Amino acid sequence: MKSIVAVTLVLCLLSNQVISKKHNQDEEHSAFEKSHKKLALSDDPAYGKLEEIQDHPLGSKILQTIALQLRGNESLSAVSKLLNDLKGDLEGKQIDADNERAQIGSQCKKDLQNYSQRISLSINEIKDAEFKAKRLNEAIAVYQAEINEKARQIKVFQAKDDTLRDIRRQDNLDFSTRTTQMKEMVQAFEVILPKLHQVWDVAAAHKAGSFIEEEAINEALVQLAKIGEENPITAMVALTSTLEPTAVQTLIEKMEAIRDSIKESISAEEEAEAKNARDTDTILAAIFNAIESLTREKASDEEALQETIRNRDIQDKRSRDAHAEFNAAKNGNQQRNQQCQEYELQYQQNTIERDKQIAIIKDVQNIIATKIEVVTCFVEENNLF
Repeated sequence: MKSIVAVTLVLCLLSNQVISKKHNQDEEHSAFEKSHKKLALSDDPAYGKLEEIQDHPLGSKILQTIALQLRGNESLSAVSKLLNDLKGDLEGKQIDADNERAQIGSQCKKDLQNYSQRISLSINEIKDAEFKAKRLNEAIAVYQAEINEKARQIKVFQAKDDTLRDIRRQDNLDFSTRTTQMKEMVQAFEVILPKLHQVWDVAAAHKAGSFIEEEAINEALVQLAKIGEENPITAMVALTSTLEPTAVQTLIEKMEAIRDSIKESISAEEEAEAKNARDTDTILAAIFNAIESLTREKASDEEALQETIRNRDIQDKRSRDAHAEFNAAKNGNQQRNQQCQEYELQYQQNTIERDKQIAIIKDVQNIIATKIEVVTCFVEENNLF
């Protein structure tokens, strides 16, 4: 009996050991199969794609969302709907961005064309203004030279006028001095001759001598020349009182001849003076007319000069304004071109990123639809639960 119990115990122990060993073998086999399966899943191309997707911020968020659904043993239909909505939103944003790009691109083209036209017009305006200003500056130089020359000529004519007037005054003064002296001589003869005639009449009535000694006449003339410088009338009266009555006739003839000669000289002087005055007046009138003409021409040139200067200033202002417009258009063109380029660069970057996000969503959708085990394996291996 005891032996039977002992055998039974041994058999039970052996049986338990066999069962335990078999269980362990099953667990090891199951773990091996799981490990082998995971290894096979990790070698799947979809697994590598999921690794790439996880490196992207949007992909990482999508995988975390999937992990939450899997951890809660919930359906992935909500994730699929979310992915569809997200993809539709991105595609809609891309369409809006494309439309906006077309509008902005068109506006950029118009703006740049407008700036280009402004630059071209301002360049033409600068060239035209500078060309006209140059011509006007040349005209200004000509006017200034002509005005200076006319001013010089006027000054020369005025100097000639002053000199001629001074000469005329001096000539007239000399004429007055000469004619005054000669008229005084004539006046002296006019005073003394009647008296000499009276002396001669008396001498003739008494039948005085019929001749006059030459020495007495010469002496009388010498005395007349000496005394006459101070007062011719007094001198002749004094001389007459010293003559013999018989010498008076010859003296009368001499004095009348001198008187007549002086009168002729006075007439000649007066005619010469009148002619000199007329000639001088003619020259002065010509000088006056020349000065008047030059003055009018100079005034006309000065008016034309001022008008030309005003026109030159207008062209200079045109040039300055055109330069300002050129700089403004050039700077505006550069700024607008930079804005358009920056917008285009941003659009390209956004488009690339949006396309990448859409591609990620499509890849995730495809992997979920075809290889959910790979997704589950990836989530477990990366501790996304």
